Amino acid sequence: MKVAAVAVALCAGAGVAWNLWPRPERRITDQELLREAVTEWKLAGEPGIGPNVQIFEQQAAQGYYDDAWATAHLFKRTDDEQWSVVELAKIRAENGDVTGAKNMMKRFAGSDLGASATEVIAAIQARNGDLQGALETSTPLGDPDKALLVFGRRQIANGDFDGALKTAEQMKPNSAGQLFYEVGDALRARSEQKRVRELASHMSDPKMAALFRKLVRFTLWYTGEVRTLQGHPTPCDNAIFRATEGKFAEADKLIEQNKCSNVSFVAAQQYAVDPVGAEHLLRGNADPQDLNRGLAEFAVAAANKGDIAEALRFLDNVQSLRGPGNACPVVHEIARAWTIRDGPKAVLQWAHSRPNTDERTWALIGTAEALGHTRPQK
Repeated sequence: MKVAAVAVALCAGAGVAWNLWPRPERRITDQELLREAVTEWKLAGEPGIGPNVQIFEQQAAQGYYDDAWATAHLFKRTDDEQWSVVELAKIRAENGDVTGAKNMMKRFAGSDLGASATEVIAAIQARNGDLQGALETSTPLGDPDKALLVFGRRQIANGDFDGALKTAEQMKPNSAGQLFYEVGDALRARSEQKRVRELASHMSDPKMAALFRKLVRFTLWYTGEVRTLQGHPTPCDNAIFRATEGKFAEADKLIEQNKCSNVSFVAAQQYAVDPVGAEHLLRGNADPQDLNRGLAEFAVAAANKGDIAEALRFLDNVQSLRGPGNACPVVHEIARAWTIRDGPKAVLQWAHSRPNTDERTWALIGTAEALGHTRPQK
C-alpha cells in the first residue's frame, strides 16, 4: 500500500509538472499567413477584381506553387487569370525550377497562353546562361531568335562582344540587327568604337559581318542635337541639387525662402542623416498631399532602420491626413521590418488590429515576406 501511495504521488507530481512546464509555441509559417491573407479577402466580401496580386506573387516567390495557382483562380478578370499563368511559370523558372515550370505548362500546350509561358521560360534560361536549354525549350515555338537575343544581351553585358556577334550569326538578319545596335551602344559606352573592324573580322559569315558594320554605326555615336535645359534653374531646382549633394542646410533655406512645392523629395534625402531637421522642414513647408507622401517615406525609412515606434508614429500621421492614401505600402514595410527585428508574435497582433481589409492583408504579406526572406520578382 505504501509503495502504491508513493507511485500515485509521483504520477500526480509528474502530471502537475507537465502542466506547468513551459511548452514551445507552435511556429507560425509564411505559408499560413499568405493563406490567411486570401481568407481575409474572401471574408471581406468586397467585389473588386480579385485578391491582392501581391499575395499571389509572394506565394509563387516563396515556392508555394499550388497555393499560388489556387489564388490565381480567384481573379475575376480573364486577362488577370491568364497573366497569372505566365507569371507563375516565370517566377517558378526564376526560382530554379525550370522543369516544374515546363511541366505545369503542359496543360496549355498548343495554345497562345502556353506559347507565351514557354517563351518566358526560355528567356529565363538564356538570361541565366543556359542557351542549349533555352533553345530546347523554345523548339515547339519554331523561332529560337528571342532566346538567342536574350543570350546575346547577356554576352554584351559581360563584355563578350565576339560571343554576342557569333550568337547574332545564328539569328535571322532582322533579329540580328537589334543585337548589332546594342553592341554599338556598349562599344560607345566603353569608348571602344574603333573595335568594330576587328570584331567584324572575327565573324564567320561575310554577309552578316557586312550587315554588322552597316548597322552598328547608327549607335556608335550620338547623333542629332544635344538638348539642354533652357534658361537658368529656379531656386527650387537648386534646392534639389543641394540636397543631392548633401548640403541640406542650403537646400532647406532655399525651400523656406521660395515656398517650393516638392518638399518631400528633399526631406526624404535629409531624413537619413538628420531626421529632426527633415521632419521640421516637411511639416513646416509641405502642402497636404506632399506632407502625406513625405510622412509615408519617413515611416518606411524608420522601419528599415529598425525604429518601429517612430515608423508607427508616422503611419498614424499618414492615416490622419485626408487625400491620396499611402498607408498600405507603409503597413507592408513596417510589418516586414518589425518581423525581421522581433519575430511575428507582436506583429500579428498589430496586423489583425488594422482598420480595414487592405491594411490587414498588406500587414500579413509583409510578415510572411519576412519569415520567407524572399521578395517577389519585379
